[in-house]
Amino acid sequence: MDKENNVVLFPGLKTRLEQEGMKELQEKNYTDAIDKFEQLLEYGFRQPEILTGRLICLMELGRHVEAEEMSLQLLEAKDKDYLQYLHIHLTLLFQLGRYEEVVEMLDDVYEKEEIPAPLKASFDQLQKVSRKMAEDKSQTTADQLIHNFDQARKNQDAALQWQLIQKCHSLDVSPHVQKMEAFLLDEEADPVVQTAVLEWLIKQEIEFPVTIHKMKETITVIPENVALVEKSEGMEQVLGHLHLLEQQNPSLYDLVYKLLYRYMYVRYPMTPTADESAVLAAALQKLASSYLQIEQPAVTDEEAQKIASMMEEIITFEAKYLTVAEE
Repeated sequence: MDKENNVVLFPGLKTRLEQEGMKELQEKNYTDAIDKFEQLLEYGFRQPEILTGRLICLMELGRHVEAEEMSLQLLEAKDKDYLQYLHIHLTLLFQLGRYEEVVEMLDDVYEKEEIPAPLKASFDQLQKVSRKMAEDKSQTTADQLIHNFDQARKNQDAALQWQLIQKCHSLDVSPHVQKMEAFLLDEEADPVVQTAVLEWLIKQEIEFPVTIHKMKETITVIPENVALVEKSEGMEQVLGHLHLLEQQNPSLYDLVYKLLYRYMYVRYPMTPTADESAVLAAALQKLASSYLQIEQPAVTDEEAQKIASMMEEIITFEAKYLTVAEE
């Protein structure tokens, strides 16, 4: 008798159900097989062959969510059959095309577990194939995104260009690096999109010099040695003039920070000089204060003129950024 469900189990029923389930499984009658395995589980039998039988049926029947939930539960138990369940879970991930997860999971397992030689060889092969599949999948994705990017350029759709490049940031830039270099030199290219392209090169740690022509200025940088906009020296230099504001008025500082980031994003990698940084900080604070209707202390006529000119540039760049980029 099953104590939990008070179900009477006739002699030999377990053996019969198990044999029938395995037979149906071998003959690929997965619906009938899973019915037998689930009956056994209802009776409280949880031997590895019953659990793996049901798990394989779930996979073959396309019930992938249930299969993944079950395999994760079995892995969490960390019992003596852990490696068997791991193999099935990795196979499921591979079948679902989640190749990067296979690679990452095996890396993690290798750090923590001692895998027997025969199974280790099988895992190594699975990881090797998964890594190659992940690279191929990634490249196919990048190729399609760049194709769409070219179409967006023809249509002069800067917002779509920016979105597509953002999606490329985790993908290998190597096959498209020459095209991206040409884009960075294009006088007609949108400056906001140019920054997105540069950040792609930065994230991919490109080691050779690239030249950017932006808003009538030209600069050459090595992406690997350049920070992303948010962590750039230019940002830090301007924020250095505003450290007291962060403590005195956090809301005002947050708005100033957003305005600064957008301004720097449009200009990047061109950065303000030390003198410009001081004026930029003052202009940002004055502009943000006007938005929040906060009075600012008076300044000299000369300072007021410089600040007013810089505020105009900030407003122009803000509009340009918001027209193209998403936040």
